[in-house]
Amino acid sequence: MSTHVNDLASAVAVYAGVVPAVRTANTTGSTIDLITADGPCFAIQQVGAISDDVAWAGHIEESTDGSSWSAINDAEFESVDAINNIQTITFRRTKRYVRYVGIVTGPDPSVPVSALIGEQKKTF
Repeated sequence: MSTHVNDLASAVAVYAGVVPAVRTANTTGSTIDLITADGPCFAIQQVGAISDDVAWAGHIEESTDGSSWSAINDAEFESVDAINNIQTITFRRTKRYVRYVGIVTGPDPSVPVSALIGEQKKTF
């Protein structure tokens, strides 16, 4: 499998881990079915103007059935406690489904967050 992508729109499956919104509590994204994709995955997390004394920590989980979940090794973003932070991670999944999970700590949290999850589409 090549890691060079000439046509991103046609070659990569990209999904919203969580849509852009201000989060005031822990957040779990929708279940993403990666049956049409293969190989290494990537995720992008963007955190906007985070409130004082608040931290946001995001990670990716996987599932074989879409109901029982476990964290993926090396699929964690660094904790964010400053404004306007963008991080990209790569990871390998071993199960069909993935989702984004964000954990917020601190008093009266207000965190604008969005996340994307993607993987190269299978070629037949």
